Amino acid sequence: MYGFFECSKCKSKWESAKVYPKNFGNQYYGQECKSCKIMCQPYRVEETMCSLCGEVARTCGCDKTRHTDPNKPHRSDLCEKCRSGNRCQ
Repeated sequence: MYGFFECSKCKSKWESAKVYPKNFGNQYYGQECKSCKIMCQPYRVEETMCSLCGEVARTCGCDKTRHTDPNKPHRSDLCEKCRSGNRCQ
C-alpha cells in the first residue's frame, strides 16, 4: 500500500510505498519523521497497482522486486512495523 505522511510537529511531508495495516479497519503502522523523531500516521493510503498486470500489487503473483527502487533502501529504523518485531522485509 502507498501512504502519504505529514509530521504534525515540523510539517515535513513524505510518501512511502511501504505502508501496512495494523489490523482490519483503517489503522496503519506509522513512520518516524527523520527531523523530529516523532511517529507519524499516514493521512491518506492507497492501494499500489502492479505495473505488470494492473492488479492490486500486494495480492498479485508478479515479481515484487519490480515494485521497489533498489537504490532507495527501506529505513527499518523509522518504520513502526519493523520496530515492533514484525519486519516488512
